[in-house]
Amino acid sequence: MEVLTASVGFCIGIARAYRGINDHALRDSSFTVAHQNSKLEQDTLRRIERGDPELLKRYPGLSQVAVIHDVSTLGDGDRLVLGFHGLPPEGKSELASRGVKILDDLICPFIARLDRIVEQEVQRGFDIAMVGSADNHHLRTARKIAAEHGRRCFAIVSAQDIEALPFAVGQPVALVGEVTGNTEIFHEVIRLIETKHLPVKIRKTMCSDSYGRQRRAAELAEIADVVVLIDDGGDGSQSVFEVCSRRNKPVHRVHAKEVIEPAWFEGANVVAIVGGIMVPEWTIADAAEHVRSLAAAQPPSSAAATAVG
Repeated sequence: MEVLTASVGFCIGIARAYRGINDHALRDSSFTVAHQNSKLEQDTLRRIERGDPELLKRYPGLSQVAVIHDVSTLGDGDRLVLGFHGLPPEGKSELASRGVKILDDLICPFIARLDRIVEQEVQRGFDIAMVGSADNHHLRTARKIAAEHGRRCFAIVSAQDIEALPFAVGQPVALVGEVTGNTEIFHEVIRLIETKHLPVKIRKTMCSDSYGRQRRAAELAEIADVVVLIDDGGDGSQSVFEVCSRRNKPVHRVHAKEVIEPAWFEGANVVAIVGGIMVPEWTIADAAEHVRSLAAAQPPSSAAATAVG
């Protein structure tokens, strides 16, 4: 059985944040690191807390970093570095009013750009249509920004949703995409807009990593008999799951290699291992080795017993 991997590892923004935190810590580790949306089990900050040995090998300064998930406990004199997801402007202002010094904001540049574009368009009088999941944190932020300017923000989960918008004369709509949203659906929406001449302004805000990651996962799903997705619980993983599922192949979502079941690979010649943006390349490689060991352990009579890739 051949096991193929899309070992892209961390996305651009996460790698950038780790490098930035590491650089700060190597100079002076007397600070705390935090960001919003840090409750996911595979969140970048939780990986620091767990002391992931491979992560610390690459970024040794992280071993000296203190992580906090509730910034309301910080006060006068505390020093803070913001990670991948940053904090909303009002949160940063509130911290500053309590005497907390923000040393650096390492928010993903694609997330920052999306928020900036949403603000620009609502200030120009546009409602927002955002391609992505119905309750993503990007969508919640966009709705908040839109409401502050008396505008609306609609979730576009499928291409057909764009046609169902309550278009009104004199009320223009701007299309954006969640940073880690489904890039295939985004392009389907754009084709509908162009084909049907819908009155929608298109702003391309999805991360370049999302395009590359989803394209590679789709390519592997095309040739694989079974796909295993190492799921970090985020919306980036959901998008990878969706593009792989479109290839009509079994896609198994797991959080750890230990829950992978040998029965999934019965009769399979090719298995693909893919991951979300918070899944490093060493986790993908480890899962691939685990699947190879499961295949090697199959009895010779098994339908799946072929040469290990």
